[in-house]
Amino acid sequence: MKWLPFAILGVAAIVCQTTILPLTAIRAIWPEWTFVLAMHYALWGPWPGAAIAAWLLGLVVDLQSAPPDPVFLHAFCYGAAAWVILRVRGLLVPNHPMTQALATLVLAFGVQLLVSGYRAWKWPDSAAGEYFWGTAFFTALYTAAWAPILHWPLIRLNRWAGLRSSRRF
Repeated sequence: MKWLPFAILGVAAIVCQTTILPLTAIRAIWPEWTFVLAMHYALWGPWPGAAIAAWLLGLVVDLQSAPPDPVFLHAFCYGAAAWVILRVRGLLVPNHPMTQALATLVLAFGVQLLVSGYRAWKWPDSAAGEYFWGTAFFTALYTAAWAPILHWPLIRLNRWAGLRSSRRF
């Protein structure tokens, strides 16, 4: 795994996340391209580099998030999601769009539940508690819908990024 291509892809994902994706929002729901990139590295990268990459992406999301979340909330969640993928990826077909979408849906939903749950617990009088399940699910669904679209060019960049291009791990 090469860290310079990871840094370039991470910066591109964060820039898109903060500039382009709010324009695609459906109410308060928009996809998390940084999570898709973290899942890509978890599907194709070696241990422990893939987990570190996912953790770093989560840390960047923590640092740029608008609500005052704790600094390591997204970092922990992204790292945990990458760990889950790394544990089961021998059973998965990483270059199949259904694998990419379902893995992203399930794990993004878990991340969104933890983050939304924290916000609802920390600020019980805010609107975070009212839309707890729905916002988490639809954000995960929107992210999963983008996953196969984003994985397609990322898979073509695997050699440049120093990631494995075969199914064997």
